[in-house]
Amino acid sequence: MENKKEKNSKISKSSEKKGNLLIQIDEIMQTFDNEYGPLMLKELEDRLIKTINDFQNDVKSVLENSFKEHKMKYDNLDEMSLNNPNNKDEVPSYISDYQDKKKDK
Repeated sequence: MENKKEKNSKISKSSEKKGNLLIQIDEIMQTFDNEYGPLMLKELEDRLIKTINDFQNDVKSVLENSFKEHKMKYDNLDEMSLNNPNNKDEVPSYISDYQDKKKDK
């Protein structure tokens, strides 16, 4: 129950931060529009959209590369463990002894 409250608290804090940022951006854009006009406001909006899209693409690329590297590492570990001559698929002696005793009964 407490985890749910903590999660909701984190979500509300995140939403609050986003809301505050949007309010600040709106105020700045209104000031910009009043001082420079709609033509400059359109240019600012286009640049903001481009910046956000570039950032999103960069984050996506970094995350994809990170997951690919992680997968490659674990695939290599699996291969190494299969190719390792010291890695025998033998059952430990105490387990095989137990299984033998169980079969004899």
